[in-house]
Amino acid sequence: MDNNTGTENRDEVFARRLRMVTRAVVGACVFIILFYFAVKRYKGLKLGIDQFVVVFRPFVFGFAIAFLMSPVMAFFDVKLKALILPHVKNKESVGRKIRLFSSIIAILILIFLISLFLRSVIPQMIQTITYIYNHIEEQLLNVLNWADEITKGRFTNQINQARDPKKVDKFIDLFRDFVSQYMNWNGQSEMYKQITDSVIGIGRYIAAFLIGLFVAVYFLMDKEKYKSISKKMLYGMFPPKIANPIMDVMIKAKEIFYGFFVGKIIDSIIIGFICYACMMIFKWPYPVLVSVIIGVTNIIPVFGPYIGAVPTVLIIFFTNPMEGIYFLIYIVVLQQIDGNVIGPKILGDSTGVDAFWVLFAIVVGGGLFGFMGMLLGVPVVALLYYILSKVFIYLARKRGLPIKTAVYENVKEYDEAKGELIYHSAEDEKKGFAVFDFLSKHKSKKR
Repeated sequence: MDNNTGTENRDEVFARRLRMVTRAVVGACVFIILFYFAVKRYKGLKLGIDQFVVVFRPFVFGFAIAFLMSPVMAFFDVKLKALILPHVKNKESVGRKIRLFSSIIAILILIFLISLFLRSVIPQMIQTITYIYNHIEEQLLNVLNWADEITKGRFTNQINQARDPKKVDKFIDLFRDFVSQYMNWNGQSEMYKQITDSVIGIGRYIAAFLIGLFVAVYFLMDKEKYKSISKKMLYGMFPPKIANPIMDVMIKAKEIFYGFFVGKIIDSIIIGFICYACMMIFKWPYPVLVSVIIGVTNIIPVFGPYIGAVPTVLIIFFTNPMEGIYFLIYIVVLQQIDGNVIGPKILGDSTGVDAFWVLFAIVVGGGLFGFMGMLLGVPVVALLYYILSKVFIYLARKRGLPIKTAVYENVKEYDEAKGELIYHSAEDEKKGFAVFDFLSKHKSKKR
């Protein structure tokens, strides 16, 4: 009887392990096949994703606006309800109206801030770009004069030859040809076509943004309702052991994305204002244009400051070379202050990933999805890192293993019979050093 029971138990264990191995193999094969087709058909997949994004762009904008402006709406909603509801009878109806009013106020605040930014920045940017375009020859000659002065006349002949109006005009024509080729302007008709396509594209973005504002109002009006529906669907479709981890990931995703984007926006605004104030103090040229470029590119982690520094330093350098060099030094100092003082104070540990994974997220995200990949790469990788860490902790606990990462540093193997980790001993370390000693003695004998 006992032998039969033992045989049945062994058969059950074997069958269970066989099922686990089969599921793992099938899952790995499916993943490899999907990954292969994703890489093989990357262009088609990207076109499909782009088309999907175009169709749902107003809802993406609306959700993003509602996500960012939800605290503003909540502030007005709480204050107005506390002020008005105690004095009215139909609290539910009045509460809905207060929520609608608070949502509209939040959206109007966003529109006001965007309009204020565009009204104060765009005219000065257009004026600056127009000035640079109209005085490009004068700026080139300024650079040549500076080069002659800084080299103390050692290359006067070469610089004088470069000052030849024909050569300057040729250089400007080459520059314009390069820009035309880069922009795929092989003819006037293609230039007009690309300009028209750009205007239409911008118009579509503006239309999607305007529709997104109305979508955002609906999201803000009934955000509790949508949250309840999503949670109801989640717990209705999955058992608690699956639904609870999904809910935990959703909460963590909100924390990561909100903390990252709000923190980066505030950080970039501060950097932009600091840059503008210092440029006005030192009387460097084009303060508005340069500060906007520095502030906007600062949203991209790690590489953003350097991306913004390249065009801004060149713009100032062609106007006044020495001021361009001073500005480059200033940008390096400013970014060090931002990276070590301002940024950490605002962002804190909102992502929870180290510098390597931040770099990995930006490089891979930018390579696959361009600017949006660089912008979204860090929070996405942070969320994936959190999910994988939870999975590994679950698997470690299931096998009775410690969950702290540090304890695995000196692990040698896992003893399945004892169910414990085996660490490197002092004798193992001596053996390792003995190998190095033998190799060093062998090399010395050869010499």
